Amino acid sequence: MNKLVLIGGGHAHLIFLRELLATPIPHEIILISADPYQYYSGMFSGFTEGLYGIDDIRIPIEKLCQENSVEFIVDTIIEVDPINKTAKGISGQIYPFDVVSINIGSSISELLDSTTIKSIKPNYQFPDIIDQFRSGEKPVIIGGGSAGLELALTTTAWRKNNNQEANVTLISASRLLSSYGTKGSTKIRQVAKRKGLEVIENETVEHLQQNVLTTKRNQRIEWSHLLSLTGPIPSPLFKENELLKDEKGFLLVNSTLQHNEYPFVFGAGDCVTVEEYPLLPKNGVYAVRQGHLLVKNLKAYLENQEKLLHFTPQKRFLSILSTGNQEGLLTYGSFYFHGKISWKIKHYIDKQFMHSFHY
Repeated sequence: MNKLVLIGGGHAHLIFLRELLATPIPHEIILISADPYQYYSGMFSGFTEGLYGIDDIRIPIEKLCQENSVEFIVDTIIEVDPINKTAKGISGQIYPFDVVSINIGSSISELLDSTTIKSIKPNYQFPDIIDQFRSGEKPVIIGGGSAGLELALTTTAWRKNNNQEANVTLISASRLLSSYGTKGSTKIRQVAKRKGLEVIENETVEHLQQNVLTTKRNQRIEWSHLLSLTGPIPSPLFKENELLKDEKGFLLVNSTLQHNEYPFVFGAGDCVTVEEYPLLPKNGVYAVRQGHLLVKNLKAYLENQEKLLHFTPQKRFLSILSTGNQEGLLTYGSFYFHGKISWKIKHYIDKQFMHSFHY
């Protein structure tokens, strides 16, 4: 019997737990996470707008573990030693393993090294952070990607629905949704303007003072609450570990989701770089796809099977951004559509995903 340690309760590990109900395996399994719940980021925008309650957006990891005879431990892993096959928690506890899988997500870039700016990661902080943020007198979001836009637009909707001045500002270092192409940027800019979101594009924060920030082009913006959503950076777990990380600091795995030198180390989701696809964006779509593959490959490796499956990212996928007032921007390849139908599709997909973890 092998000892499998699962570090983190991300999408991939949740799928692994769900699959265990159908096909249990005769090995000792431990899951270590900082919180007994996993908060589903796909529904953060709906929670921000007030459409979902806290129990709608979180998955009970501890309960899933209990139902699958998996030991659950509340701890934060700060070191993985592949030579001695141990993981160390912030508690000081040492966890030996035969096989380890890491699915802890990424962190968000720090801005000007300020403790004033809030982050939604780790994601169990999200409900409290967003509750304070959306009620602030002058909330400002830094980051013009999909996460920044969703929370800026749904905060605007929540404020209007609660008879507060919209008064939300979004600062983007590039054009809005730059990864979506010119058509996507133009469309979301029109939506943001119509909904009353103040957008400042191609601008960065240069100086930060109490309740006032100054941009690189000397624009002064008043703020009461700051939220940073500026893109993923590696988890601190790999910062001091030269054995496992790539040049950017993410866990380096191959297309079977294993480390080349230490094949008993698996990883999936935003915390990894797949060496065959180094430029792959870090988003939930790929994380879920990797999750299904990780289940099969972990089971195969534990049973000493030599042939493992290989991850191949899809070239196109459906993406829906919530834009507030139960509307959404749906994209698929070069196709774009904005309206209430888009949000209804997103709502249905998200609810089905969550329902699959609530038996």
